[in-house]
Amino acid sequence: MTHFSTVDRGRATDFDNIEDFVASAIFPAFDHPDLTDEQRAANERVVRISREACESAIEKEWRCIFVARGEENQLAGFVIVDETNPESPEIDWLIVGPKYHGTGLAQALMTQALEHIGSTREVHLTVIHYNARAIRFYEKCGFRDAGLAATAHKIPHRLMLRAATVL
Repeated sequence: MTHFSTVDRGRATDFDNIEDFVASAIFPAFDHPDLTDEQRAANERVVRISREACESAIEKEWRCIFVARGEENQLAGFVIVDETNPESPEIDWLIVGPKYHGTGLAQALMTQALEHIGSTREVHLTVIHYNARAIRFYEKCGFRDAGLAATAHKIPHRLMLRAATVL
């Protein structure tokens, strides 16, 4: 089994090859035989904006990024939390390298993100509607499918919610 380090805050040096990492991680999960050329281009855009998303999560006070490193201290996965709306923070990105699938890395990243947010706030995320593996994972993390999300994405997304815990 491939092992990863503990999860901690991301640093700029973690993202030297982020575009290649994201491309290897999201395909084929984001690919689908029925996609239009416009939808395929939207998936490729995710790769192109990955550096900006990671850098923003380091620089902006309302965003944060947690990473796990693997062999030779290389990036194994990351999660970005966006607290632009403090009432309902968003898990904006959760990306795990293919060789770390099934190792518990996604769970470790999600746990860190949810601990950072706290249990007293609702949390939301969106996921490509046909990504059944991710949807099952999010459901195991306490999220429920709230229907189609109103997004600017060219590929329909599902909105997933995790309710706040009332103390």
